Amino acid sequence: MHEPLINLPLAAPVYAGATLVGHVEHVIVDPSHGRATWLVVREKALPNTLRLVAEKFVTTRNEDGVHLSCDAAKVAGMREYVITDYYPPSFFLHLAADEKCKLPLAPSSWTVERPATPQGSVALTGHEAVWATDGKVGKLDGVHVEAHTGRVVELLLRQGHLWGAREVAIPAGLVAAYEDGLVRLTVDTAAVGALPSV
Repeated sequence: MHEPLINLPLAAPVYAGATLVGHVEHVIVDPSHGRATWLVVREKALPNTLRLVAEKFVTTRNEDGVHLSCDAAKVAGMREYVITDYYPPSFFLHLAADEKCKLPLAPSSWTVERPATPQGSVALTGHEAVWATDGKVGKLDGVHVEAHTGRVVELLLRQGHLWGAREVAIPAGLVAAYEDGLVRLTVDTAAVGALPSV
């Protein structure tokens, strides 16, 4: 029996129960196992915090959006995707003292934001270029995963621009590598062009 698929289009609405909690911002894929492990959900409520939602909470995807098995309060308590590090002025003064140099001006504090993408995983954001062996073939538009395992089955590729655009489902077996901002395929542009539109 064929495993049911869940379509995870980027920017799809996300519901916890009957409550709209936000929309899909990224799908995080573990390339070594070919699984979608996390969704990054941008909350609807201000300040639009990005939350890491484990794939195990995704129950269904229909025309309304992605539905989660937890409530809105649980989603609001999930780990934030953007980690903010704060460096006070004293940090820079200590660095200067350790290097035995004088700073020309008094330093200010810095805040540095970084994504909390798990080690070894890649966050698919929807604008990644998809490259065949002989050139670029389009941009990533979504991911199809198996409902119970989270295994990536197909990537949705958008080819062309505006009126000439078409969407193609690329089997996950044709993916050579997931990289930051890039998906590489094992086939050439002619093979991708021969795939039917979805």
